[in-house]
Amino acid sequence: MKKRMFLCIFACFLPMFAFTQTAVTIDAALNNSTSYLSGRIPAKTKVVVLNFSSNWPQLSEYIIEELIGYIVNEGSLTVVDRQNLETIRKEMDFQLSGEVSDETAQSIGKKLGAQTIISGAITAIGNAYRLRIRAISVETAQILGMQNVDVAQDSRLAALTGTAYAGPATNASSPRPAAPAASPGSSNAGYAAWQLNFDPQSSAQLNSNREYIDGQEREVWTLNVNLAKGDGVWAGMFSSNETFIQKLKAGSGVRYKVLGDGKSWTFGFRMSDTESNYHRITVSTRNGKTVEVDVPYSKLKQPEWGKKAAFNKSRITGMNLEKMGANGSGPSTIKIFDFEVY
Repeated sequence: MKKRMFLCIFACFLPMFAFTQTAVTIDAALNNSTSYLSGRIPAKTKVVVLNFSSNWPQLSEYIIEELIGYIVNEGSLTVVDRQNLETIRKEMDFQLSGEVSDETAQSIGKKLGAQTIISGAITAIGNAYRLRIRAISVETAQILGMQNVDVAQDSRLAALTGTAYAGPATNASSPRPAAPAASPGSSNAGYAAWQLNFDPQSSAQLNSNREYIDGQEREVWTLNVNLAKGDGVWAGMFSSNETFIQKLKAGSGVRYKVLGDGKSWTFGFRMSDTESNYHRITVSTRNGKTVEVDVPYSKLKQPEWGKKAAFNKSRITGMNLEKMGANGSGPSTIKIFDFEVY
């Protein structure tokens, strides 16, 4: 029964992968764009992050400040001091959240002593956003790089734009997955794009947000499940993002941190041999305490119902974190952060 339900849910996920590979959090989008720009602009170039056109001044300011931080931390480019920008802005009458012509941008860049100007725009498209970033040469007006990124609506964007956000929907009566949650954290950019994964007897809700844990602000997956009674029921999250799968195939294990409620969870990999070829371990949490989880592939075991086959990382097709009926019914919550493949 469990195997049949998994196949049904996996089929539901397939048409959604195209979205999960492109729509990311605003912070992941800015981090990705920083990596892209660093590859297009010569090292040590003096750059200025000038303006980001949008309908929300607060969002524009957030993008500018965060992007500056990412560029500084990346280290290959030199960010020009913006202390004189406010004087120049008033003198030339432009808004940081407004449109600025290339000629005006070049003039501002020269006044600030920059060699390259980084600017862009963010616009709403339905319940998501399109972030456009480009870099132009102050001297020649040549476009050195241009990148477009789809950004998913989340609680942070809702706060910055003054729009509503209810979080991913929960459906306790149907195995259809709720809306996808983008991968959190700059270090996780391009990693997993998770989907809810649960049988019709249970419910699950997945969110991606920034939270302070152990005194540090982090990007966090929060998974809430309410598990029905019985050994055959389960709820959790599942990833089959192709980029992520390739990382898993190239690695020898994964590590991450969890903050839970003292209950146990099942972490495992689906393999391509058959739907029952599943390798897993049990992850124990401590109530209100962070637990570091290190999972070398060599520690993975097969359940009794699984097809007996040796673990072969080249056959990985997906990764699961689940609460199983055998581990107790009822509500449970787990937070996952600092995820990496090694």
